[in-house]
Amino acid sequence: MRQPLTKMVDRPTKAVALWTPPPIWKDQDAFLIGGGSSLTGFDFGSLKGRNVIGCNDAAFLGWPPLSYCIFGDSGWWHRNRLAIEKMSGPFVTNAPAVHHYILPNVLKMGRTRDGIHTGSMLGWNNSTGALAINLAVSLGATRIFLLGYDLSNQNNKSHWHKYNLRLAQPTTFAKFIRGFSRIDQDLRANYPGVQIFNVTDGGSQLKTWPTISFLAFQQQLSSIALVPKREECVP
Repeated sequence: MRQPLTKMVDRPTKAVALWTPPPIWKDQDAFLIGGGSSLTGFDFGSLKGRNVIGCNDAAFLGWPPLSYCIFGDSGWWHRNRLAIEKMSGPFVTNAPAVHHYILPNVLKMGRTRDGIHTGSMLGWNNSTGALAINLAVSLGATRIFLLGYDLSNQNNKSHWHKYNLRLAQPTTFAKFIRGFSRIDQDLRANYPGVQIFNVTDGGSQLKTWPTISFLAFQQQLSSIALVPKREECVP
């Protein structure tokens, strides 16, 4: 059972204890929530009871439907740290700037720049969305569905939520795409059994993996069994 959270203390710890994800999603599906505006109006309740990783502001959806919320940008943490303190989590991060804070609901991992890694390390690959893929692989997932990985501005919006109203720039999206291409190289070389599908309304600029429509995704989702209920414990 989760213990009540204690107040976050702004002082360095003596040692950084890194978390190694257990393979609790072995041979299962994982659903990753990005920030793209294609998720406007999406029924997040349909993901309840499944293996779900939310990126950044998806944290405000809560647990469930989230199993974990991941962030790699220390700036996002600084903007949201007071809200994070009140959430149950677990959060996962490999942001070095966060490592030395006492955060009872945050699981800390090591950071490398590129690629897919296991153990207590995650590859950054230019975005939190890429981090989420690495985490899903580390947890054992073999089929990964990307939601809101649009990498484009649609109807003058970058995001499905109200927490970040800033329009992302094309150069930023191009950088993200390079990171996903590197992930694909590592998956093909080292994890040939992992499949990734990009769920899109047709506006996604991410062409690295096969795409499926939201309608086809919802039809497929209804046939995917829920996973056994687990307590996601924060050490």
